Amino acid sequence: MDLIWWILPALSGVVGLMLTFAGLGRLFKLRVMTGALRFLFGIGFLGIAGIGTFLGLNLQTYERLTYERPVARVTFAAVSGEENAYRVNVDLAGGGEVTCFDPGAEGEPCVLSGDEFSLGARVITFEPMANMLGYDSVYRLEYMEGRMNRRYNTSSVSEATSNGLALSENPGLDVFALAREQGERVGVKGSQFGSAVYAPMADGLAYDIVITQQALRLEPANAAARQQLETGG
Repeated sequence: MDLIWWILPALSGVVGLMLTFAGLGRLFKLRVMTGALRFLFGIGFLGIAGIGTFLGLNLQTYERLTYERPVARVTFAAVSGEENAYRVNVDLAGGGEVTCFDPGAEGEPCVLSGDEFSLGARVITFEPMANMLGYDSVYRLEYMEGRMNRRYNTSSVSEATSNGLALSENPGLDVFALAREQGERVGVKGSQFGSAVYAPMADGLAYDIVITQQALRLEPANAAARQQLETGG
């Protein structure tokens, strides 16, 4: 559908050029009436082509700056007999899933405890103009943790614990640090930062994690999660 915004202006431009040159040719041959009509029609088609091009650019700008990609789907299932303990499956959008790295539990879902989870990533973003040219934000998942929502108090700085799993290992070359320190030298003028989402954990909840051009975003993947986010319970 988006191609129409480029095909129609291109056709209008071609027709406009043909009519314009045909009109000029007839004017040079002193065929004033037919030459003027073709010339005016040609200018009109060129104007339509220009307007269509600006509309297409505007549409592309909007789509590129609001472009989103799926990252993972996270689902929870209560562990029988244990309070605030949930088996969690993380199905990655690129294929595969996250499993606990314990040799005795290979292929088994991870278990997190708490009433809330958080998933974080390192994100490298680009300037809006680079987004328009096709450069999308990139990310590397860092961790997933379980924790209690009410883990601090308002009267003083308090201690809290969490439990979780690292979702990536340092490959040796820290691209994130290079982008942050040397990015402007190679045209990476966006921001480099950590981004995280968090939401309640409960039996049967499922969430979709997506990456925008700026950060991670969470949305409900089933009715139970949608109700949980809308009502808070």
